[in-house]
Parts: sequence; structure tokens; C-alpha cells
Amino acid sequence: MSQFSPDGYISTREAVNRLGRELFPTDWTGDEHKARTGLISEEEWLKSKDLPPARGGGAPGAGPTRGRPSAGPDSASLPSTGDPSSPSYQAEYRASQRLAAARDRLRVLLEGGDLEAAILDPWTGILHRAGVSLWRRHDAARMIQKGQAPLPRSPNKGTLFVKRFAEASAPSKPLPQARIGEIIEALKEKLATESLTRAQQRDFIRRTFPGYRVTERQISKIFEAVAVPIGRPRKSNKKV
Repeated sequence: MSQFSPDGYISTREAVNRLGRELFPTDWTGDEHKARTGLISEEEWLKSKDLPPARGGGAPGAGPTRGRPSAGPDSASLPSTGDPSSPSYQAEYRASQRLAAARDRLRVLLEGGDLEAAILDPWTGILHRAGVSLWRRHDAARMIQKGQAPLPRSPNKGTLFVKRFAEASAPSKPLPQARIGEIIEALKEKLATESLTRAQQRDFIRRTFPGYRVTERQISKIFEAVAVPIGRPRKSNKKV
């Protein structure tokens, strides 16, 4: 049974799917929501597998170890392997990264006012407009993940919906490998004057080269060549 959505709105999950298809036109499957959290890349695993365990690691009562995934709500239908070297594990890791990027993109668009959201009060049926300040909160990512947000002047939560938006037509022309170096240099110049998260870097790449379809593999290659600045990103000057 499909979830009810008010007229003119779509669920946060559908919004993430639309943005996922836009960001990853050749890779997005729609099953990304089933991916477990806490997975690590093969590169991270290769770097850490031969390191001695942290003090107390593996002892009874110790916390979860790095690389041990946390089960998601739909994880029963996923491969149960916990071996980071297995192809199925890495495929699931890449799916989780696509999902995180699509959710980050939704948050950026909502915070920037490019998309609108509303919170449905299930008791009164009233739709409350979600202000842009909601997406600057520390728990904004979790609200998008759960599809719920606090109701105004109430201790209760309501269901989040996003105002319906048209799916962008994905560029059909693939990015030539010869232009990757050009993108790397453009991104480095941008990062020399402004700190950007990986999600914001993805947006910058696609805005700078809008006529090309940039694959996930190409994005990964670009990120490998551009180091993430140490420290917290500087806050941009935005109107409140």
C-alpha cells in the first residue's frame, strides 16, 4: 500500500529517488534505500586490515568495530556478508554512498530555497511550511532519512513532504576522460577560496560542466586527486 501524499507534494523518499536519478543517471537503481550504514570502502579496508586493534578492541562489551555495518530497515533483503573484500559488500557500500549524496543534495536544495517542504500534522491535517532554518539544524539529515520533522509549537512529529518538482533531464553526452584534469583544476581553484563538503563539490562539478554526464567512477577519480581540507568547513555568508 502506497503512502498518502498531499496534493502537490511527494514523500522525501521519492524526492531522494528523483535526485538520485539526476546525480547518478546510469547507476541509480532505487534499491539504495536498502543499503546498510557503517560500510567502508575497499581502500579503507586495505589500509586498516593489517593495523593492530585499538586498545580494548574485541574485548567483551567493546563498542562496534570499524567496518561492521549497521542494519538498515530493509536490510533483510540484502547480502548478509560482512567481508569488505567481497564484491557484494562493495556494491552495497557504493549504493550507500549514492544514497548519502542524494540525501545531501536534497538538504542543500531545501536549505537554499530551491525546493520547498512541508510537515503534515496527522491529527489536524494541517500542512506546516518547513522554513529553511530547519535544514541548518544538526538533525536535518536524520529528518530527511526518517521522513519526519517536529511540528511547530508541539512536542509531536509530523510527516515530511517535498513540494513536487520536475525531474531534470540527465545529460546524454558522457564526460570525456580528457576533461577530468580540467575539472580537477577547476575544483582545486574553488577549494582554494572556499571550503565545500563532498556533496557541494559534486554540485559544483555538475554546475560547471552541465552538458556532460559525470559517472560515479569519474567523481571518485576526481575526489582522489583533490584532498579534503583539514578542519571544519568555513561557513559561507548567507542571509538568515
